[in-house]
Amino acid sequence: MGKRTKIVATVGPTCASEDVLASMAHAGMDLARINTAHGSPVDHERYVELARAAERATDRPLGIMLDTQGPKVRLGELPGEVRLAPGDEVILGKGGLPLRQEDLPRYVPVGKRVLLGEGAVELVVVEQSPRALRCRVLRGGVVSSGKGVNVPEVELPYPSLTPADRDSLRMAAELGVEYVALSFVKSPADVDGARKYLKGRARVIAKVELKVAAERMEEIVSAADGVMVARGDLGVEIGPYHVPVVQKRLVDLCNARAKPVIVATQMLRSMVESPVPTRAEVNDVATAVWDGADGVMLSEETAAGRYPVEAVRAMAEAAQAAEESGIPIRVPGLVPELVGQIPGACAVAAVGIARDIGARAIICATVSGWTARLVASLRPDMPVVAATPDGGVARALALVWGVIPLTIAPTEGTDALAEVSIQAAKERGIVEKGDRVVFTAGLPFWKAGTTNLVRVLTV
Repeated sequence: MGKRTKIVATVGPTCASEDVLASMAHAGMDLARINTAHGSPVDHERYVELARAAERATDRPLGIMLDTQGPKVRLGELPGEVRLAPGDEVILGKGGLPLRQEDLPRYVPVGKRVLLGEGAVELVVVEQSPRALRCRVLRGGVVSSGKGVNVPEVELPYPSLTPADRDSLRMAAELGVEYVALSFVKSPADVDGARKYLKGRARVIAKVELKVAAERMEEIVSAADGVMVARGDLGVEIGPYHVPVVQKRLVDLCNARAKPVIVATQMLRSMVESPVPTRAEVNDVATAVWDGADGVMLSEETAAGRYPVEAVRAMAEAAQAAEESGIPIRVPGLVPELVGQIPGACAVAAVGIARDIGARAIICATVSGWTARLVASLRPDMPVVAATPDGGVARALALVWGVIPLTIAPTEGTDALAEVSIQAAKERGIVEKGDRVVFTAGLPFWKAGTTNLVRVLTV
């Protein structure tokens, strides 16, 4: 059956060609991520074009996700590396280590911790002024230009959407990408703000990477179309030892609401330089699979690493091995308000019937992808086929666990729709003559959210 967990791979200089991206798709990439924190808008548009070309070359839906840069606080330009030792005093801001956000010292009172370089260096503020912070070094290390600055104990007032991010959102809407990953989300209002620029043309994935976002995870999951567990900054904000707990809670919340969830950051980090992953990295991928993640993500491994295709292949093999291990995947079940609605009840019934009769597949005729997501969230043993007339919906469903999206012609009539959907699955080798399938659809046809039909059919 192949892997069911989806792979998000970041496009960058290493893989920026149609041939390499097509090879990555053949190896198991389901969604191409474009990180606007690196490169120019011209680069980003070119990456979108290359991903669409790779999709045509592989003849299967390949989604695209544009990742916003967000208001990342960073050090300014330094003449070279600066080494800080425990006990040293250092000025952060005017007259010392420069800050790109020069007003940061206004918001950080005495006694608060400041982390530099993804948490490698730890400072504590001993004196505050409007333009500078005098700090004592608690944990030493080396810093250089552009290194990240985190203040986990303070909610900084910077908006989640910068002017550059608003431009990226407009570009995402114009180019028709399937998802936008919103960086440094603090509240549902940030998600709503992004939607105003997207105008319904892309779905919003909220990146949980701030302490305040982890504290508001239920509200953020409810507001967004999906979530990314962005473990890099999140580990700096809350400490690395708390990240696994947040990861599991976020995955459960998303699964219960039928929203896709991606686990990201350093999953196969060693493959930037090595053609094979470490045992610990393979275990990390497997753990995300068993937690119930829809997708697992590669960042610098594919964007800047030496082995982009091999990294995708290794992640696919790790995910499939975990899926086939016999170890059960966590399934929290849908929240009561979804089960109490007709589409949710039909999804639960479809999965139950499919298991009871040993169906070869569950085939969902869908206009929005909602029914396929509901069914997939229950993690059935058999393939979930989403038959849709909308290519954009098919590409968006490429992120959803276990869903095989197929594009079909719009068809009226229950029998005709079932026949066209089953034929598409048959042509892909998913079902064959004599197989039993569970088919779901909605009346009236091709109206979002109307699933009210469950049938058992024989191919």
